[in-house]
Amino acid sequence: MTWVIRLLVAAISALFLIIGVRAMLDPQSIITQFELGRQGVTGTSAIRADMGGFFVGTALAALIGLFPGKRQWLLGAAGMVALAFTGRAIGLLSDGLTANIAQSMIIEAITIALLVAAFGILNPRRREALAEERAQEAETQRLAAEQQRLAAEQNEIDAQNDGQQQRDRDLAQPIV
Repeated sequence: MTWVIRLLVAAISALFLIIGVRAMLDPQSIITQFELGRQGVTGTSAIRADMGGFFVGTALAALIGLFPGKRQWLLGAAGMVALAFTGRAIGLLSDGLTANIAQSMIIEAITIALLVAAFGILNPRRREALAEERAQEAETQRLAAEQQRLAAEQNEIDAQNDGQQQRDRDLAQPIV
């Protein structure tokens, strides 16, 4: 399960990283994709810095959160995406909804849920609890196997005793 969540976080991080790098290197594609309209030098610079920085920063925070002892970075990334979602929700109330806005909000909601779930799933205490649970299960199986072995030995001893008792009875009877 942890590998699945790690792969999903890595995939969404890769997507955000691609969008961020594209915003920095090719802001015109972002202007078109996000319907930003015609931009001057200042607007293009803002797209490179603000949008590129947002997406690259979120991707890097999520990736750092995959390292042991760094899972709190996942919440930082989730918080950044939640703020973007909040901005879209405010815009939704004042400007209405388009297909692109709906698509972005769905991706953001999934990303937030994924990052928060990853934070919970990658909890070291949870891993320790799972390891302890597996150890207890292994010990239970070992004890059950030991009980079966002892029961088989007891059955063998009982069979030998039954055979000995039968021989003793046979020997105790007079020969006629």
